[in-house]
Amino acid sequence: MSVPKSILITGGNGNIARLLANRLLKDNHRVTCLDITEPQSESTVAGVDYVTADICDEATIESTLKSRKTEIIFHLASLLSGSSEIDRRRAFDVNALATFNLFEMALANGSPSIIYPGTGASYGSDVPSILPEDQPQWPENIYGVTKVANERLGVYYKLKHGLDFRCLRPPLVLSPYAPPAALTAYASHAYVAAAKGETFIFPVSRNIGMSTIYIEDLVEGFVQLAFAPKNKLLQHAYNLHALCPTAQEIADSIHKVKPDFQYNFKSDPIVEALLTTAPNVFVDSSARRDWDWRPINDLDACTAAIFKLIGKQ
Repeated sequence: MSVPKSILITGGNGNIARLLANRLLKDNHRVTCLDITEPQSESTVAGVDYVTADICDEATIESTLKSRKTEIIFHLASLLSGSSEIDRRRAFDVNALATFNLFEMALANGSPSIIYPGTGASYGSDVPSILPEDQPQWPENIYGVTKVANERLGVYYKLKHGLDFRCLRPPLVLSPYAPPAALTAYASHAYVAAAKGETFIFPVSRNIGMSTIYIEDLVEGFVQLAFAPKNKLLQHAYNLHALCPTAQEIADSIHKVKPDFQYNFKSDPIVEALLTTAPNVFVDSSARRDWDWRPINDLDACTAAIFKLIGKQ
């Protein structure tokens, strides 16, 4: 078990952040969650210190780093792709400029490690089915552009100024918390519908699939990367991958747990177009080699875990 650390999670009211906070508390770390929204009573995590602030509020961010003597930052705060396209200037301020400021404040306040989530969206659409770790990144939306910019910025601060920057790039995340408007999150939506006893229409063909990871495995990946020995990390950024189930395989797996689950397939051309160009596999050999990354790669085990997580809500 690692020595307890003082940890800051930006974007701290998000679903991944809440699971991450719970996971870190199990190892007796001191956790502060910072978010622009006030934490709601039903979603707060006992034992977490909450700070309400915009990630662009430099004074509050620096005050938080100083007062908590922060040793590790999980920098999850960002505008996601849809919101970023609607307001590009705000997206740049939140996703890029605030990250630059955070790096500068980290250097001035003890140089805490910074763990940063990249994105599969950073690769663009013209990618191979089996995505290599050195695949060039040519994003096609402002969200992906800011993610790539932050990765490069983090590596600059690492090489030039000694900041301990660590990045991982997850694929599609299977989660009961996926936003209803997230077009490619149909698999997550199917689990939620099944738990509610609702009929679900898969908006894709039966044989469509893409690289996928279960949300609690992603959280574990964050923790493993954050606490891996620095001298073992041979990459600046790590891809993650777990499995690549088709829509039919997901339906079949749900049906084993929920025999009354009713579903059908009605292909949406927009969703289908997004997924037919998505990688089936993110090659993650370096994560497995450097910090022993071992996710759930059995779909039925993943299904059982998702329904267990839904049951806790």
